[in-house]
Amino acid sequence: MFDIGASLTAARDSQGLSLADAERLTRLREKYVRALEENRFEVLPGRTYARAFLRTYADALGLDADRFVEEFDDQLPEPEDEEPPAPVFRARRRRRFPLRTAVGLSALAAFVAVVAWSGTSQQAELTPIAPPPAARAAAPVVHHATHVLAAKQTAVVRHFPLVIHAAGGQCWLLVRRGGATGVVLYEGMLEPGKSLTFVPKVWVRLGAPWNVAVHRGTRLVGGLGGTKPLNLLA
Repeated sequence: MFDIGASLTAARDSQGLSLADAERLTRLREKYVRALEENRFEVLPGRTYARAFLRTYADALGLDADRFVEEFDDQLPEPEDEEPPAPVFRARRRRRFPLRTAVGLSALAAFVAVVAWSGTSQQAELTPIAPPPAARAAAPVVHHATHVLAAKQTAVVRHFPLVIHAAGGQCWLLVRRGGATGVVLYEGMLEPGKSLTFVPKVWVRLGAPWNVAVHRGTRLVGGLGGTKPLNLLA
């Protein structure tokens, strides 16, 4: 175990660099550089950015960035992600006629029956009045062919490369092969206007998902809004 902040400060001083020089060298704000050197990681905008900023600063000073990130992980282990809540599906309520409409239909049927009985000497057999077409519940229509086509299209789309484009600003990325424990394919900051392409199947940790646009082929991957980092398996 070694002191991360003290090691960074010593490396900067040995090269005759000021904090302002480090800011220009790394393009990190001076307050974040100072926070790294003072081990005040809580000042940084989240654990994901802290690891990315630490790697950037160590690389800029010519240090072993992997060793600094590993030491950071040892001192501040990442908490286990909570299981996402199961989706709640609400059953669609059937459309029913109000009570007043039902009473009105019953009264109308009774009135028609009385008039028909009083207007003839022979008692005729009354035929019950069928409810209007609008009162009958329409049977749901299932387009099986449409669902099969959509499934086939989805299967084809998954063979296209995954393209991540920083459209709105910087975004830190961690990309692994196959899943959250797979081999690391990429880790670093994606600068504005830059893009990265990966062959499926990959697991991606997006530090600022609101700043990127993710495409699978020509299709835009949705659900990347919000204000927190998120994981993507594609």
